[in-house]
Amino acid sequence: MKKILMSVFFIPALFISQNVGINTAEPSRKLDVNGNLKVSSIPVKTGNVDYSRILHSDKTSGKIDYILISDIFKAPNNNSDVQRKIYLADTPVTANECTCSDLTFRINNNNTAEFKLNSNTIFTTNNNATQFVMGYGIKRWSNNSPEYTYQNGSTTFTSTNYNTFQTLDATLFPSSTDNTIRIYTIVPPNQKTLYRVTLTKNTNNDSGTNKYLYGIICERFSMQSL
Repeated sequence: MKKILMSVFFIPALFISQNVGINTAEPSRKLDVNGNLKVSSIPVKTGNVDYSRILHSDKTSGKIDYILISDIFKAPNNNSDVQRKIYLADTPVTANECTCSDLTFRINNNNTAEFKLNSNTIFTTNNNATQFVMGYGIKRWSNNSPEYTYQNGSTTFTSTNYNTFQTLDATLFPSSTDNTIRIYTIVPPNQKTLYRVTLTKNTNNDSGTNKYLYGIICERFSMQSL
C-alpha cells in the first residue's frame, strides 16, 4: 500500500514539472504555442496602478515576457521624458523647478525664464569642449498681442557655469495681469534629442483669489531607432 501511494503522488508532480507544447514537439517553455492565440473576456484595468506591466513579444524567438509601462516612455528611442510643474501663486516661485532629463527650467521671482544643465555630459559628447553655445527658437504669445512672435535665442554654457541657472529668455514675464505663453525649442549639440518647453502665466479667478496659474511643461524627444 505504501508503494502505491508513492506512485500516485509522484506521477502528477513529474507531469507538472514538464513543458507543454501546442503544435510543437519540443516546447522550450512551460507553455509553448506554435500558432495563433485568442483570448476573450479580459477585464478592463485602465487606471488601476497595480497593473503596471505590459506583455512584450520578442520578434525573433516569439518568447513573451513583460516590461514596465513606465519604461516605454523612458526608452532612448521613444518620447522619453515629459515633466511638468504647475502651481498657483501671486508671482513666480523661484524654488518651483521642472527637471527634464539633462535640463532644468524655472521662472524666477524676477519674472525671468531660466535654465541650466544637470550634468557635464554634453561637454564630453562635444569633444570635451570647455564651452558651447546652446541655440534655440522662441515663440511668444500674450493677450495684448493676438499673434505669436518669433525669435532666436542662445546661451553660452561653460564647464564652470553649466549647473547654475542662465537666462533662457531676456523678455520678462509680465508683472501685470497679462496672460502669456512661451514655447522654446531646444536642440542640444550632438545629443540626438529635442526639447520643447512651454512656460505659461494665466489669470485664475476660479480659485476665488487673484493668483496666477504658472506652468512649466517640458517634453523631450529622442531620435527614433526603427
